[in-house]
Amino acid sequence: MDPEVQGILTAAKRQWPHIHISDSLVMADSAVQMAEAGCKYIAVLGVDFMSENVRAILDQAGFTQVGVYRMSSEQIGCSLADAASSSAYTHFLKTASRSPPSLHVIYINTSLETKAHTHELVPTITCTSSNVVATILQAFAEIPDLNVWYGPDSYMGANIADLFKRMTIMSDEEITEIHPDHNRKTISSLLQRLHYYQEKCSLCQWKQRREEWE
Repeated sequence: MDPEVQGILTAAKRQWPHIHISDSLVMADSAVQMAEAGCKYIAVLGVDFMSENVRAILDQAGFTQVGVYRMSSEQIGCSLADAASSSAYTHFLKTASRSPPSLHVIYINTSLETKAHTHELVPTITCTSSNVVATILQAFAEIPDLNVWYGPDSYMGANIADLFKRMTIMSDEEITEIHPDHNRKTISSLLQRLHYYQEKCSLCQWKQRREEWE
């Protein structure tokens, strides 16, 4: 959202507590808390997948009667979410399906339709930026010889791969602090089995350019 909108909402929050500025996962959790507090209607100011997530989590929590409203009747797209519904991403997943055992870890900023479709091709779980590293390391720890396929955020995928490479020169004690079931040997062994989508979306390219400028 525009900084002006966030500023207005932050100021309004002092008068009305049921305003939350957050990512899509925290937004859905906040919606459940609002429903528990008695809210009957929730307006989502964000792209389409955010309102979808709110609706799904509210239904799962038993608040099917709480109304969810979008900020516009028009489609509110996102280049990152759109990338996951492209033919290139389908090809990425079909490659994954031919490399069992495989797990697809998809970024939460995608539509429910995309999540359902990808799960038909490869077993799929959802992650956020805050838990993606722990999620992937846990999957590798639980399933021998697993291949992990991450997407659609190419920028984050590259950062994850780089992080794991740098972990190979850390001590076992340092790695254990990140995940108790891993050490230098296990991290080295999983590097060839971590795959990430590398088709650059416009958001990923913008992030990369910004990092280069900084």
